[in-house]
Amino acid sequence: MICTTTIDGELKTFDLQHPIDISIPVTETLPVNAFSLPPAIFTPFRVGTFVGSVEEGGSLRCDVITFAPHGNGTHTECVGHIAGKQYTLLQCLQNTLHLARLITVGADSGQNCVTAKALGESWSEEHGKWLPALVVRTLPNDPRKRSMAWSGSNPPFIEPEAMQLILERGVQHLLVDLPSVDPEKDGGVLKAHHIFWQWPESPRIHTTITELIYVPDEVQDGLYLLNINASAVDADAAPSRPMLYECLRLS
Repeated sequence: MICTTTIDGELKTFDLQHPIDISIPVTETLPVNAFSLPPAIFTPFRVGTFVGSVEEGGSLRCDVITFAPHGNGTHTECVGHIAGKQYTLLQCLQNTLHLARLITVGADSGQNCVTAKALGESWSEEHGKWLPALVVRTLPNDPRKRSMAWSGSNPPFIEPEAMQLILERGVQHLLVDLPSVDPEKDGGVLKAHHIFWQWPESPRIHTTITELIYVPDEVQDGLYLLNINASAVDADAAPSRPMLYECLRLS
């Protein structure tokens, strides 16, 4: 299966048969964790003599799962994250398929963040038309990101000036392999979030940020078709399983 679209007068074909999963699942085994949020809990449902566990003699599995989207795996969030219950992801994420560019950026070890300078060098005008979605893979790209205990580690973040560049280039859907685009501890300022969503001055309602992704080294920087693939949860954020589809050829 393939998908063909025209960008700037050129036909581009995407491979739909081999999706690249860049998500980190909500799981009990080797769980990722951030912001001191508790790990996800999977508890078999019980009522009367019924138990939702095949291992405990039940006829089927039925778990009650308790988790926090912002810290237990890949999640997509909307402006409601900083604006409150007036906005939910179900309202804000209207389309899930987008053209995307994957870039790899080194996080500045001194400043512990992705700087505007580094972002601009990895994402220059030579890459062509700015696209609605941007996927940022940071270096070092340790596979342990899939199960990293980020809490209390002061993980890298997106410098406000870098986020301003992302805003100016029209990105509507930003995906990063970090726990947050803001520092772990900033007194609740959340400056990068506010810049991206332009809250409260001029809210960009139909835009999203996806955090805690992981892009394997073998996936090449470049043009992709992206399916954000977020769960239908009526909240500011929901678990998501973003998929990338490779651009096969130009014609």
